[in-house]
Amino acid sequence: MKPEKLTVQELFSRERRFLIPLFQRSYVWNQEEQWAPLWEDILKRTLAHLERIGKSVEGKARSHFLGAIVLNVASVQGRGISRSDVIDGQQRLTTLQLFLAALRDTSETFDAAPEDIRRFRRLTRNPDCEQDSEEIHKVWPTNSDRPMFTKVMSAGSPDALKASYAGHEGGLPRMAQAYLYFSSAIREYVTAQECPHSVQDRFLALVQALTESLQLIVIELEEGDDPQVIFETLNARGQPLLPSDLIRNFVFMRISDAEGERLYRTYWQHFDTEEVEVANADGETRFWHIEERQGRLIRPRIDLFIFHYLTMQTENDIRIGQLFKEFRDWRDESTASNEDFLKELTVASRHFARLIAPGSKSRLEVFAGRLRSLDTSTVHPLLLFLASVEGSGINSPEIEQIVIDLESFMVRRFICGLTPKNYNRFFLSLLTKAKQAYSRRQAASADQPGTLPTVGQVIRDELLRSQEQTAVWPDDGKFLESWLTNPLYVVSRSDRSAMVLRALGETMTTSRNEQLDLAGPVTVEHLLPQKGRVEDYPYPDIEIPEGQDAASYRRILVNTIGNLTLLTGANNTAASNSAFPVKREKIVKDSDLRLNAWLRSDSRNTWTEQDILKRSEELFEHALKIWPKPPS
Repeated sequence: MKPEKLTVQELFSRERRFLIPLFQRSYVWNQEEQWAPLWEDILKRTLAHLERIGKSVEGKARSHFLGAIVLNVASVQGRGISRSDVIDGQQRLTTLQLFLAALRDTSETFDAAPEDIRRFRRLTRNPDCEQDSEEIHKVWPTNSDRPMFTKVMSAGSPDALKASYAGHEGGLPRMAQAYLYFSSAIREYVTAQECPHSVQDRFLALVQALTESLQLIVIELEEGDDPQVIFETLNARGQPLLPSDLIRNFVFMRISDAEGERLYRTYWQHFDTEEVEVANADGETRFWHIEERQGRLIRPRIDLFIFHYLTMQTENDIRIGQLFKEFRDWRDESTASNEDFLKELTVASRHFARLIAPGSKSRLEVFAGRLRSLDTSTVHPLLLFLASVEGSGINSPEIEQIVIDLESFMVRRFICGLTPKNYNRFFLSLLTKAKQAYSRRQAASADQPGTLPTVGQVIRDELLRSQEQTAVWPDDGKFLESWLTNPLYVVSRSDRSAMVLRALGETMTTSRNEQLDLAGPVTVEHLLPQKGRVEDYPYPDIEIPEGQDAASYRRILVNTIGNLTLLTGANNTAASNSAFPVKREKIVKDSDLRLNAWLRSDSRNTWTEQDILKRSEELFEHALKIWPKPPS
């Protein structure tokens, strides 16, 4: 490696393009963590130079180190401009260009010295290039960022950039935000009333800071240096890279530029560009970069996908903290071509999208939606495998039956309060057996498959086999006992009881009923309020289990399934702690859910523990239809 210390002026005054390879991630820096600290560093050095203007001061102003960048110098093609591929430091280089564009445009607005304006232009544009040529840009970002970068760099002013987003839904892209932030900061510096220096002197101080004080270490790789190793070694500096960033780098760094562009556009680009209609709380609109919670994990969807995909492929208990290493080792041993691997990865990503963001009423996606409430994702590798072979040796009815068995197994265990701690190993073992059964049937001759168990039979046998508490599939008796007495509603995870109630409501709906979409917000309502007055809900004269009194027994039953229903948020607030006749009237008036239809013909004026137990038994008949268990 050949290191060199360069100022910002020296780095960008050369006629050179800094090309960020397609395998690099999109722009992710933000104001709090990067833009503001960078501007603070620039401003400190600028103010130091401003104090020296017009004074006889010996020695050079103190320098400031802005970080390091690693470049791989590429050969020049024809009359093209010299090019360096950015191995590390792309976020820093891109941000400096956005800052310089803001400085260039602000200097023109405030009549800086003509020579300074020309200097700022040279730092953002390669000379002798057509205005619409991509070679005019000093930095050329990764594929997904290029249209945005071009738009920001050519806007000409903050007002023009804002106008270009008139009517745009959601927040501005990060590059636009960065440009506007630096424009505002520079404007505030230039117009500060307490500063005695002229506007031109203030721009001159910025020029001097860029020319003398603001420095970077530029490391150019030499023949024999391994860009991948260096990239991995340096990735922890600055904004931490995602495992998927390292994996993308690993895959595409081994592919030639021309072939890499084609494979990226065909198979990987959707990971970087596919968007959702509404941004999440962090302003993220890219589907695969939205963070999801799975158990203790909170990761972007792309990392979770690769984690489950790799688990499916290897059948190993992979730690997500070691995801890149595990992927690299697996890919090194794989004989599949780059294109075959990327093609399979793309297909698998479509299946995973159905699991992470269900959008249809297919039995697989209904199960996936319920899994989100159960907060269990260890079955995802098995579901990815099943989705990948559907229609190729396993027909849709068999897949549907497998999904019903898996859901019944998991929901019954949840209702019975059985631990999911062993699920990771259990479902890995199930995945292995399912893949083996599938391979055997695929390898068998046409007259043999009938003698071999199907994948569905193998999975069902495994689910039925164990009687241990960590893997037993509860029978109807244990299911009913827990259904009647185990509190289903827990304040911290009310979505779980809502999931069960939604499922019951769906099975009550027939072709004669309106099809209501329950995807929107609903809340769980207690028919006998948790804080209901005893005057409104007197204790009944019933047998109470040993060790309980009337109050403690009520506290248990009030959170069981027979006392719960679903309402919209507004209706829930209105019904609240009212006496039962008032509550029933409000629910009947405002709720169209089949789950509440029975209240229209109900005339009782009280709601007691006996009513809760009776309704639980009635709902249990529906639960058996949704979550059946075949005989052992």
